[in-house]
Amino acid sequence: MPVPLQLASALFSVLLTVAAVDAQTVDSSAKQPAADNTAANTVDRDSAATTPMDQSNDKEAIEITAAIRRAVMSDKSLSTSAHNVKIVTNGNTVTIRGPVASAAEKQRVEALAVKSASGKQVLNEISIAR
Repeated sequence: MPVPLQLASALFSVLLTVAAVDAQTVDSSAKQPAADNTAANTVDRDSAATTPMDQSNDKEAIEITAAIRRAVMSDKSLSTSAHNVKIVTNGNTVTIRGPVASAAEKQRVEALAVKSASGKQVLNEISIAR
């Protein structure tokens, strides 16, 4: 059964539009980095690096980590990156790490950690994002 000329023309237009949109999607994804943070977390692959898996399940360690997290989250002057730094308490050491927006934020997060660390040593491994 032959397809009417108007229907064929409309279908052809739709196919061209879909192809153009698909080509734009491919081009834009090639220019942008992946949405994940795999590259940012390469430092976590070092076996000597402190990761959240090193967090102690000791009641005191959990309470210290929670107190530091509350202090950091309560400071609304900090960026989202600073609010998301890793905080790991294990033994006598609290490790804070991850990217923040500025040197001032790095110092502020460290100060909040020291204040809430109940005398534990605070190891500042925070980096400044570029």
